[in-house]
Amino acid sequence: MKILFCIAIITTALFSSKLKYENLLQSFPKNYKLAYKKIQNGTSFYEFIPKSEELKNWTEMITTNIYHRNLRYSVDEYVEEMKKAWSKSCKDTSFKDIDESFENGYKTKTVMMSCKVSKITKKEETMYLKAIKGADSFYTVQKAFTGKTNKEQENKSVEYLKTVKVCDSRLFTCP
Repeated sequence: MKILFCIAIITTALFSSKLKYENLLQSFPKNYKLAYKKIQNGTSFYEFIPKSEELKNWTEMITTNIYHRNLRYSVDEYVEEMKKAWSKSCKDTSFKDIDESFENGYKTKTVMMSCKVSKITKKEETMYLKAIKGADSFYTVQKAFTGKTNKEQENKSVEYLKTVKVCDSRLFTCP
Protein backbone atom coordinates (compact mmCIF):
# COMPACT_ATOMS: atom_id res chain seq x y z
CA MET A 1 0.00 0.00 0.00
CA LYS A 2 2.83 2.37 0.89
CA ILE A 3 4.47 1.77 -2.52
CA LEU A 4 1.24 2.58 -4.40
CA PHE A 5 0.86 5.80 -2.41
CA CYS A 6 4.44 6.85 -3.31
CA ILE A 7 3.87 6.07 -7.00
CA ALA A 8 0.67 8.17 -6.95
CA ILE A 9 2.53 11.12 -5.39
CA ILE A 10 5.42 10.90 -7.88
CA THR A 11 3.02 10.63 -10.87
CA THR A 12 0.97 13.59 -9.64
CA ALA A 13 4.09 15.67 -9.08
CA LEU A 14 5.45 14.93 -12.55
CA PHE A 15 2.13 15.60 -14.24
CA SER A 16 1.51 18.81 -12.28
CA SER A 17 4.97 20.18 -13.06
CA LYS A 18 4.30 19.49 -16.74
CA LEU A 19 1.11 21.57 -16.65
CA LYS A 20 2.75 24.40 -14.78
CA TYR A 21 4.72 25.80 -17.69
CA GLU A 22 2.38 25.76 -20.69
CA ASN A 23 0.64 29.12 -21.04
CA LEU A 24 -1.91 30.78 -23.27
CA LEU A 25 -0.51 34.12 -24.43
CA GLN A 26 -3.45 36.44 -25.05
CA SER A 27 -4.02 40.16 -24.73
CA PHE A 28 -7.32 42.03 -24.63
CA PRO A 29 -8.41 45.39 -25.99
CA LYS A 30 -8.23 48.10 -23.30
CA ASN A 31 -11.93 48.86 -23.62
CA TYR A 32 -12.95 45.25 -22.72
CA LYS A 33 -14.04 43.84 -19.37
CA LEU A 34 -14.49 40.34 -17.97
CA ALA A 35 -18.24 39.71 -18.13
CA TYR A 36 -18.43 36.02 -17.23
CA LYS A 37 -16.14 33.40 -15.72
CA LYS A 38 -16.77 29.75 -14.95
CA ILE A 39 -14.34 27.01 -13.96
CA GLN A 40 -15.85 23.55 -13.86
CA ASN A 41 -14.84 19.96 -14.58
CA GLY A 42 -11.35 20.86 -15.74
CA THR A 43 -12.47 23.66 -18.06
CA SER A 44 -11.93 27.39 -17.63
CA PHE A 45 -14.43 29.54 -19.52
CA TYR A 46 -14.15 33.35 -19.84
CA GLU A 47 -16.21 35.93 -21.75
CA PHE A 48 -14.99 39.49 -22.34
CA ILE A 49 -17.11 42.30 -23.82
CA PRO A 50 -16.63 46.04 -24.36
CA LYS A 51 -16.92 47.98 -21.09
CA SER A 52 -19.91 49.92 -22.43
CA GLU A 53 -21.95 46.74 -23.09
CA GLU A 54 -23.88 44.22 -21.01
CA LEU A 55 -23.70 40.44 -21.29
CA LYS A 56 -27.41 40.23 -22.18
CA ASN A 57 -27.04 42.49 -25.22
CA TRP A 58 -23.46 42.36 -26.48
CA THR A 59 -22.28 43.30 -29.97
CA GLU A 60 -18.66 42.08 -29.60
CA MET A 61 -17.26 39.30 -27.44
CA ILE A 62 -13.99 37.49 -26.89
CA THR A 63 -14.43 34.02 -25.41
CA THR A 64 -11.53 31.98 -24.08
CA ASN A 65 -11.85 28.29 -23.16
CA ILE A 66 -9.07 26.22 -21.64
CA TYR A 67 -9.72 22.50 -21.45
CA HIS A 68 -7.13 21.57 -18.81
CA ARG A 69 -5.57 18.16 -19.43
CA ASN A 70 -8.30 17.47 -22.00
CA LEU A 71 -6.47 16.40 -25.11
CA ARG A 72 -9.30 14.30 -26.54
CA TYR A 73 -9.72 16.24 -29.79
CA SER A 74 -7.37 17.26 -32.54
CA VAL A 75 -7.92 20.84 -33.76
CA ASP A 76 -9.67 19.48 -36.87
CA GLU A 77 -12.02 17.31 -34.80
CA TYR A 78 -12.79 20.17 -32.43
CA VAL A 79 -13.56 22.57 -35.28
CA GLU A 80 -15.84 20.00 -36.92
CA GLU A 81 -17.72 19.53 -33.61
CA MET A 82 -18.06 23.31 -33.28
CA LYS A 83 -19.43 23.54 -36.83
CA LYS A 84 -22.06 20.89 -35.97
CA ALA A 85 -23.03 22.71 -32.78
CA TRP A 86 -23.13 26.06 -34.62
CA SER A 87 -25.42 24.59 -37.29
CA LYS A 88 -27.84 23.38 -34.58
CA SER A 89 -27.93 26.75 -32.80
CA CYS A 90 -28.12 28.99 -35.88
CA LYS A 91 -30.19 29.33 -39.04
CA ASP A 92 -28.53 29.66 -42.46
CA THR A 93 -24.97 28.91 -41.38
CA SER A 94 -21.79 29.33 -43.35
CA PHE A 95 -18.17 28.44 -42.62
CA LYS A 96 -14.80 29.54 -43.92
CA ASP A 97 -11.43 28.00 -43.11
CA ILE A 98 -8.94 30.83 -42.58
CA ASP A 99 -5.65 29.35 -41.40
CA GLU A 100 -4.05 26.10 -40.32
CA SER A 101 -0.52 26.10 -39.00
CA PHE A 102 1.97 25.17 -36.31
CA GLU A 103 2.93 27.89 -33.83
CA ASN A 104 5.61 27.26 -31.21
CA GLY A 105 5.26 23.58 -32.11
CA TYR A 106 1.48 23.46 -31.52
CA LYS A 107 -1.15 22.70 -34.18
CA THR A 108 -3.67 25.54 -34.68
CA LYS A 109 -6.70 26.12 -36.85
CA THR A 110 -8.66 29.33 -37.40
CA VAL A 111 -12.14 29.39 -38.95
CA MET A 112 -15.03 31.80 -39.44
CA MET A 113 -18.61 30.76 -38.67
CA SER A 114 -21.64 32.90 -39.39
CA CYS A 115 -25.40 32.62 -39.38
CA LYS A 116 -28.44 34.75 -40.14
CA VAL A 117 -30.23 34.13 -36.80
CA SER A 118 -28.68 32.70 -33.64
CA LYS A 119 -31.11 30.88 -31.35
CA ILE A 120 -29.23 32.36 -28.39
CA THR A 121 -28.90 36.06 -29.34
CA LYS A 122 -31.80 36.14 -31.83
CA LYS A 123 -29.48 38.16 -34.09
CA GLU A 124 -27.14 37.63 -36.99
CA GLU A 125 -23.84 36.37 -35.60
CA THR A 126 -20.30 35.92 -36.86
CA MET A 127 -17.54 34.21 -34.93
CA TYR A 128 -13.82 33.78 -35.63
CA LEU A 129 -12.42 30.79 -33.77
CA LYS A 130 -8.82 29.74 -33.14
CA ALA A 131 -8.24 26.27 -31.70
CA ILE A 132 -4.83 25.27 -30.33
CA LYS A 133 -3.87 21.78 -29.23
CA GLY A 134 -1.25 22.19 -26.54
CA ALA A 135 0.88 19.48 -25.00
CA ASP A 136 -0.89 19.83 -21.64
CA SER A 137 -4.29 21.38 -22.47
CA PHE A 138 -6.55 22.37 -25.36
CA TYR A 139 -7.27 26.08 -25.97
CA THR A 140 -9.86 28.00 -27.96
CA VAL A 141 -10.28 31.72 -28.43
CA GLN A 142 -13.26 33.25 -30.22
CA LYS A 143 -13.91 36.77 -31.41
CA ALA A 144 -17.64 37.15 -32.10
CA PHE A 145 -20.01 39.85 -33.35
CA THR A 146 -23.77 40.22 -33.43
CA GLY A 147 -25.30 42.07 -36.36
CA LYS A 148 -23.74 42.61 -39.76
CA THR A 149 -19.96 42.52 -39.95
CA ASN A 150 -17.65 44.16 -42.43
CA LYS A 151 -14.26 43.39 -43.95
CA GLU A 152 -12.44 45.61 -41.44
CA GLN A 153 -13.91 43.65 -38.49
CA GLU A 154 -12.92 40.39 -40.18
CA ASN A 155 -9.36 41.58 -40.80
CA LYS A 156 -8.96 42.88 -37.22
CA SER A 157 -10.39 39.66 -35.77
CA VAL A 158 -8.06 37.46 -37.79
CA GLU A 159 -5.09 39.68 -36.89
CA TYR A 160 -6.09 39.52 -33.22
CA LEU A 161 -6.28 35.70 -33.31
CA LYS A 162 -2.82 35.57 -34.91
CA THR A 163 -1.45 37.17 -31.73
CA VAL A 164 -2.98 34.45 -29.52
CA LYS A 165 -0.46 31.66 -28.94
CA VAL A 166 0.39 28.85 -26.57
CA CYS A 167 3.93 28.75 -25.31
CA ASP A 168 5.81 26.42 -23.01
CA SER A 169 8.25 28.39 -20.87
CA ARG A 170 10.44 25.29 -20.58
CA LEU A 171 11.37 25.83 -24.23
CA PHE A 172 14.08 28.34 -25.02
CA THR A 173 11.94 29.96 -27.78
CA CYS A 174 9.16 31.03 -25.38
CA PRO A 175 9.04 33.58 -22.58
